[in-house]
Amino acid sequence: MIKQEFKRGDYEAYYPISKLKPAKVNRDTVEKHANNFKSKLSDFGWMMPIVISSNGDVIEGHHRIESAKSMGQSTVPAYVIDWVDTTKESEHLDSIIGLNNGNKAWSQLDYLKAFTNKSKDYSLVHKAYLNNYNTISVGNLIKMFFGKTSRDFKKGESSVKNYKFSLYLLKKISRLVTKYGKKNVQAYCIREMINIAFIKAYDDYEALDFLFKEYEGLARTSHPAATSIARFKPLMELSLSQFNRGRDANN
Repeated sequence: MIKQEFKRGDYEAYYPISKLKPAKVNRDTVEKHANNFKSKLSDFGWMMPIVISSNGDVIEGHHRIESAKSMGQSTVPAYVIDWVDTTKESEHLDSIIGLNNGNKAWSQLDYLKAFTNKSKDYSLVHKAYLNNYNTISVGNLIKMFFGKTSRDFKKGESSVKNYKFSLYLLKKISRLVTKYGKKNVQAYCIREMINIAFIKAYDDYEALDFLFKEYEGLARTSHPAATSIARFKPLMELSLSQFNRGRDANN
């Protein structure tokens, strides 16, 4: 059997930090995450180099670089590769995503933001999140616009299912949370409301207007079902069934 030869880069133990160029398409550097590396560096030293292109563009290791800088270091160990053209934003992003798809430190928001320049749909959803992050979790918002996330989402290949319908749901939910607070309008109930909207009452604005009035009644009176995982969904589905029966009887 002929052994395949894989591309290999060069290792530089003392690469100057001043020559490094952080990736514009990477997720935001989180101070807490960067601080975690300080103790690791102090206790174990450099166990893993950063990964950069031949022109100094950082592909992997932004948090380690920030940790090193905060500890007064002027160099970092780097693995330098020459087969990724980081001057092309899409190729640079693909290499970053490829290295981090199995990294649990990357959140849904990180992936959403990473593809905003590459995908109009991701840009629209990211903008919706920035305008409503105080009233809805990123997971529920992504579910609302993209549906169930899969590997496609982490590749930047998901598409918005129904932008108009999703904006309608977002407006209704944000209004409820703003008026009654997250204590009475909780994330897991919002998730179930989104499921009911797309699976049971898709594009039925009349039915959903009714359901949201019912939901508001629960939130306003602090009804136990408003914050119960076991009781909320069955109650909303029962209300929807009653509404549909009443509407059918009147037609």
